[in-house]
Amino acid sequence: MLTMYQQITIKTLARQGVKQTEIARDLGCHRNTVRNIIRRNGLISEQIRDRSSYFDPYHNQIKEWLEKDVSNLRMYEILKETYGIERTYDSLCKYIQKQFPKTPEAFGVQVTGPGEEAEVDFGYAGLQPVNLPGCSLVRGKTWVLAVKLSHSRTGFHQVTRDQKVTTLTSGITAAFEYFGGVPKRLKIDNLRAAILKNQHYDLLYNQQFLQWAEHFGCVINPCTPYHPEQKGKVEAEVKYVLNNFFVERDFTDWTDMANRLRHWTTEYANKRVHSITRRVPWDVLLETERAALLPLPQTPFPFFEQAARVVQKNCHLFFKNNYYSVPARLAGKTVTIRFTGNLLRIIDRGEEVACHAVSATTGQYITCRSHLPDYKCYGVTEYQKKYEVKMADIGESAHTYFKEILLKRDSYWFRSVRSILGLANRYGNEAVNLSLERALHYKVLDMSVITRIVKQELYRLDVAPRLPKSPEAPVDPVILPLSFSSVSVDINRDLSYYQQVLERQP
Repeated sequence: MLTMYQQITIKTLARQGVKQTEIARDLGCHRNTVRNIIRRNGLISEQIRDRSSYFDPYHNQIKEWLEKDVSNLRMYEILKETYGIERTYDSLCKYIQKQFPKTPEAFGVQVTGPGEEAEVDFGYAGLQPVNLPGCSLVRGKTWVLAVKLSHSRTGFHQVTRDQKVTTLTSGITAAFEYFGGVPKRLKIDNLRAAILKNQHYDLLYNQQFLQWAEHFGCVINPCTPYHPEQKGKVEAEVKYVLNNFFVERDFTDWTDMANRLRHWTTEYANKRVHSITRRVPWDVLLETERAALLPLPQTPFPFFEQAARVVQKNCHLFFKNNYYSVPARLAGKTVTIRFTGNLLRIIDRGEEVACHAVSATTGQYITCRSHLPDYKCYGVTEYQKKYEVKMADIGESAHTYFKEILLKRDSYWFRSVRSILGLANRYGNEAVNLSLERALHYKVLDMSVITRIVKQELYRLDVAPRLPKSPEAPVDPVILPLSFSSVSVDINRDLSYYQQVLERQP
């Protein structure tokens, strides 16, 4: 259909005496069309074709499905199964788009005060020159990070090779230093480096990004998924950078590209008259917004690299040729580690569970005793105290025996003590305590003799024999062997035998 302008042109040229074939050639239409326009008295404002559609018989049914939010694909499947339609899926979509057009959604203007908000987003800048160690200059994937103050429209741009959390946080930190302060809110898209999950009321932040925001004192304000218009200022800023800086520019290497982008941002992008505010963004920043920004923190934020590790059964994980302890409840589980040159942080489900100084040694176990189970954390002194309490529970003689055996300085003293505890569990505390009383009388520490006293109930003898002391006997009673000056002792004999022998002596 010819436009109103073309119809008027045809009639005007015809009145000027121009031939119909020449008019058709000049306007790019058929000469019959020119003739029909000249013969008409009036002009046709719109060409209307009264032609029915293949899907008109199903119009009401399609309308009902749309009200129930049935997908176009499901409608097509039902129509094909039920009515055997012979049209394509694209034909149905075009019919729905024409007959049931959607009302465009209206948006309001977001007005933000000085220092209140900054918007953040990444934009893909294509393949750009990248310097790789040990390689010649190659082209690699490149992104541009844009941070834009909502009030003054001042922007910060930085080229990056990835969208990791360390790249994101270090880039925004550089933007805050460029602005001279920190905005109160940070509006950001649902990047994996910042937001792990954003579904209805289930919002999960990247822990390192959250700690970074806490360090700078700004609040994270994530956009609703699939609604980029909520950060329309930075969306437009990314397009502006991609369409104006990277177009028709060649860079020698990565450093050249980064330096030229920094210069372009400072000297041109932030000093042009903005098309919306009709003011220069950098002037507005200096005049009103910088004073409203929060001050930068006094200490820098420690940036960590991140990896995953499995906690071994001994409550340690491996990191750079050393082993670092983790709480025992996490044995066998996978945890996240974040590390710098001298600090290792261990994270479980977003919570820090351990922190260690990175050791410069190799093959060492760096252990925090509180991470181990209670029954695994005894030191030498605590280990002795544990068994001393158990021996004291048996009786006074058992407690005295424990002290004597420690004086013997035997590194395997715990074997004898465990044997005593085993006898007490089997024969009772009273029997073992009386047996140890008799053994101490004879200055016996050997477990085989003590075991015989308990099993043969020799502790029931009313009177203990009085044995003369040998002048050659050692002074230390703890290590004194079972021997007497007048009797040759065989430890395989019962003590009752020696009692009878002593009673027969004059």
